[in-house]
Amino acid sequence: MTGTDRDDSGTTMIEMVVSLSIMSMVLAMFTTAILSVHRFANKTESISSAQTQVNLAFLRLDREVRYAAGLSTPGQVGADSYVEYLVVAGGIGSCTELRLHRATGQLQHRTWVHGTAPVVPTGWRQLAMGVSQAQPFTVLPPDETVRYLRLRLQLTATAGAGTSATSTQTDVTFTARNTSLTTPSASACTEGRAVP
Repeated sequence: MTGTDRDDSGTTMIEMVVSLSIMSMVLAMFTTAILSVHRFANKTESISSAQTQVNLAFLRLDREVRYAAGLSTPGQVGADSYVEYLVVAGGIGSCTELRLHRATGQLQHRTWVHGTAPVVPTGWRQLAMGVSQAQPFTVLPPDETVRYLRLRLQLTATAGAGTSATSTQTDVTFTARNTSLTTPSASACTEGRAVP
């Protein structure tokens, strides 16, 4: 073979441009797929975070409201909705005020000893954050089918920011097992309402 028989021409500029264009398209599709997976993972984590917070608050409320001896009529102070319930343990009554603090988006609660004067409540403690609802609390009266007062709590929990922000609706009814058909619903822990 002589030196003139070899093909040393290499690749042309057109072949390089075509191969780079194909590689760019493959990389663009790969990057788009990775970003989509990342956004989906963030959204899933946001949903899980919001729902976990609300579930933990509901578990705590279920333990408390289940043994309530009375539920007050829900009310509103400014933009904040609230409801109060009375729990009696060992002959001592303890009142709890549950409120949705709209400015911070927190479900909060505080307690005080029932029937004492002056009323000295604890500070507000957070149960869940990132929650909202126009009227979250409804007290359902006893009837012939369910013979106890019930507290219905409806919340929208939001977690995440931007495109990964996610909202979940929750609607739970707690049954106050220490109430009856004759339990007055409006009078439980009314002394707490005047406390700022």
